[in-house]
Amino acid sequence: MIGVSGRHIDPEDPVWILNQYRAAEVHGAGAIMRMARLADTAQLRSDLSRHLRDEAVHAWLWTRAIEDFGGEVAEVAQPYQARLSAHFGIPKTLTDMLALTLVSEKRGLAEYELHVDQTDLPHAVRRPLRAIIRDEAWHVSYIEEALRERARRDRQVNDIIERAERADVLAVAELETEVAATDR
Repeated sequence: MIGVSGRHIDPEDPVWILNQYRAAEVHGAGAIMRMARLADTAQLRSDLSRHLRDEAVHAWLWTRAIEDFGGEVAEVAQPYQARLSAHFGIPKTLTDMLALTLVSEKRGLAEYELHVDQTDLPHAVRRPLRAIIRDEAWHVSYIEEALRERARRDRQVNDIIERAERADVLAVAELETEVAATDR
């Protein structure tokens, strides 16, 4: 999600990372809306509709968690997905968008799973994490299936996924460098 591998949520001041998570969900909702217009099967249209609902609910859960800590919802200038897209390039096809969404969802799921087991995590953060993790696992699953189906017809799909994975590595490295510089 924010791409700072191994970074724990500060239980005293989780608002920064919660705003990162919220921004990622809002950004994701926009991408899902764009993909829904391009969906080429009834199943994908249905899955994207459910996914869009999930993204909106997740953004609300993070908003509520931010407010529970007395924080304010803040604009995040360069959320992870914006950096991911910058390193990938402008997605030109539905397959491009699905590949980017897959790596983003996998990143989010990994970050959320890392944080949910944090021993000093406040309940106001653990509660939404548990709910969101179930949804994120399903997002990864349905997108992987959609891409497998596309790969049966188009051998370039795996190359596109690999390109998205390389963009993810670059986006994460950029975020980690930025966060490390602000931690000094």
